[in-house]
Amino acid sequence: MLKILISIATVASLLSACGGIPTYRLDVQQGNAIEDSRVAQIREGMAPEQVEFLLGSPQVRGTFIREDRWDYVYYFQPGRGPTEKRRVSVFFEGGRVARIEDTNPPAKTGD
Repeated sequence: MLKILISIATVASLLSACGGIPTYRLDVQQGNAIEDSRVAQIREGMAPEQVEFLLGSPQVRGTFIREDRWDYVYYFQPGRGPTEKRRVSVFFEGGRVARIEDTNPPAKTGD
């Protein structure tokens, strides 16, 4: 019985010592990689085919409430470091781009 208790105590102390070892964490990427240069090329009046050529297929192509909205979502969580999130919504009226909403537009540089 004493051997079992000593064995349990030894194993428990060895396992608790492993807590300080850094573990590998996977990078998690979901959605379309949204490139600033491609979003900047979208203009009002473009056809849906042109938007799809620039940004690819949207994650959400219209819903029951709004059939005229495409959402492009990007989420990247590196193993270590800050999480990057971005959503670009393209709104259509009459089969053409009416406006664009970008949750994280690129910073404008001074001209």
